[in-house]
Amino acid sequence: MWSYFKVECKQFFMDKKNLSIYILLAFVAIFYAFKIAPAYDPIEKADYDEIEARYLTRQEFLDNVDVEDLHNSHPSVSYAYYIYSEVNPRDKMRLDALDNGDLQKYAEVTSEWYILTNAFTYKNESISYNARYFTENNRFANDDAFFAYLDQYVRYDAYAKAEYELSMEAFEQRTALQTLERLVKENLPILLIVCALLLSIDIVTKDRRHPTVLKGFPISDWKRLLVKMVVSLIGSIALFIPLFIGFIIIGMQFGFGHFQLPSPVYAPHLNWMQDGKFEMMTLGAFLGQSVALILVWFIVVINAVLLCSVLFRQEMVNFAVVLLLLFGEKFYASRGVGYFWDIHNYPTSYIEVGKIVSKYQNYYYTSDQLDFRLGLLLLVGLAVILLILTLIVAVNKRFKLVK
Repeated sequence: MWSYFKVECKQFFMDKKNLSIYILLAFVAIFYAFKIAPAYDPIEKADYDEIEARYLTRQEFLDNVDVEDLHNSHPSVSYAYYIYSEVNPRDKMRLDALDNGDLQKYAEVTSEWYILTNAFTYKNESISYNARYFTENNRFANDDAFFAYLDQYVRYDAYAKAEYELSMEAFEQRTALQTLERLVKENLPILLIVCALLLSIDIVTKDRRHPTVLKGFPISDWKRLLVKMVVSLIGSIALFIPLFIGFIIIGMQFGFGHFQLPSPVYAPHLNWMQDGKFEMMTLGAFLGQSVALILVWFIVVINAVLLCSVLFRQEMVNFAVVLLLLFGEKFYASRGVGYFWDIHNYPTSYIEVGKIVSKYQNYYYTSDQLDFRLGLLLLVGLAVILLILTLIVAVNKRFKLVK
């Protein structure tokens, strides 16, 4: 069996298709590190000039308002005076903190600024969030901005209490680990899972092109399939190696960050005015849980490929069936659908790994029950079921790997 494992490993890692996937992924990682990461433009910035411009504009208004005659003014003027009187001193404190290089003080005041500004702005027709939240056809832009401000409030509150060195790159989430966090919340997990599918898509069907080689190893089909599963999993884990190249490049440009940096998790049970609607998780815990879900998805995909390969014997059928599993969420994904359907019981609901761990999907789907632990349990159960079915089919002579 060990000899067969070594042969499978050699074939897997010498396969031109598989080598092409690793090389292409390395190219994408390097391109991202040099071109896309430096161009990252967050909506919420730690930008001195932006804060100063806002402060000076509002301060000019405050300096020119006749306070004694304010009760005779239009209500909107009185309201603006009240808001600016509350917010502008904090903007001044933020500017002073940046001038003095006191990033901890800047974080403390900025945390207060976000929760105060959010209270004034949310569902207020006379004041608006940053225009960049209001993208085309986004009917929920106000809610998304509200969500983002609460995230920033809790994040900066953690920075203010930090016992580690702070940086402007960390504030804007530009460090290598924070860039990885952002990517995991976007499409990186799906990219890796699809790559795992492509790596393993022909691991069974290729043997039918060389039956004499397979027959040279006197082991049963179910043992062959277990070896193929292990080899495919090792090959899928190796997908992280090309990504590490991009990680190093980004770290050299903006710093690597560290695992104690904050990674807020949405908590719908909290009162947003008192607790910010978020609970704090360290970046290390976020990445650890995300990697765990990705690895389980690898096992699900590989087992699905093995089962389909034994049953259908066609690579394109395997590809179609597994893609249906990966993108099944798209058939029911819509904002607030969790209020009507028990989507937390569907394994397909856990494909967007970073949004599950950060619980953004709970906010998006209006579901309190989407959870990392439940997702892990469902996916492990699915993987076990697929593996058992594969082994049951494998012992049936009708479905021999090579006839």
